[in-house]
Amino acid sequence: MQDQISLFEERNSFNDRFTIDDLFRRSQRFRNSGEFIKFYDFIARFNHYSRYNSMLVHLQNPEVTFFGGVSFWRNKFSRTIKKEAKPYIILAPNGPVMLVYDVMDTEGNDSPELFMQKGLGLKPNEVAGKIDSKIYRRAIDEAKNWGIKISLKPLSYFKGGHVTTIHGGSPEICLKEGSSKEEILSVLIHELAHLFLGHTGHKYLFYQGREKPVALLKRHLTNAAEELEAETVSYLICHKLGLKTQSAEYLASYITNDEDVREFCFEITILTADKIEKLFVK
Repeated sequence: MQDQISLFEERNSFNDRFTIDDLFRRSQRFRNSGEFIKFYDFIARFNHYSRYNSMLVHLQNPEVTFFGGVSFWRNKFSRTIKKEAKPYIILAPNGPVMLVYDVMDTEGNDSPELFMQKGLGLKPNEVAGKIDSKIYRRAIDEAKNWGIKISLKPLSYFKGGHVTTIHGGSPEICLKEGSSKEEILSVLIHELAHLFLGHTGHKYLFYQGREKPVALLKRHLTNAAEELEAETVSYLICHKLGLKTQSAEYLASYITNDEDVREFCFEITILTADKIEKLFVK
């Protein structure tokens, strides 16, 4: 019986490795595809202010998507500023300061969201497919059972969520308000993976009903390796649930060469995917 179980686990591991290899190959291909080039060409069109000014805007509101002055939006994209728009202050080229506005505070023929989607050729964090509401609810409840605070908040256009990396106290996973349950689930899995993979610096999690805390892994990886591992966990689970994510596109921004995957650990990633999946997939 034990041999049969070991053989089953070995086959599962082989299948997961094959799936991961395919994901990485697709990510590499996507880097050279027209959609990826279109994505970065569009973003590059907004590099019209200095990095220092970008930092100033970020300090005023880290959720800003893209920003520009009144003339920038009017002349380049035929967009106007909403009356209730919040201005951000940056340093002017030939003067003390100037005001800029986020794309989400502009108006035009298209809504800000549709404008961004047309320009990028995709909608960030979009997930195709459907899941049972029970699976979604179980995932949220199980995360809370581990002492993780789950919150829904307005986030920037590109951001689907994040997990706090404060070492002390209970971790919090913040998810994007207004997203579909499928989109929220894929991001939730990604952020849970960061925790269980030992990326966040948290030492323990306290599972409801257990007297002793559960120790977490402690690992020091590059940012690229951490994102590769976390998104791969999300991809493996979502793939099994019949959800099609944009993992290949997401990873394309991290996989630039073979060195980027050097720290990626197949074994820990697969074991973490199994652990998280068992929390809510019955």
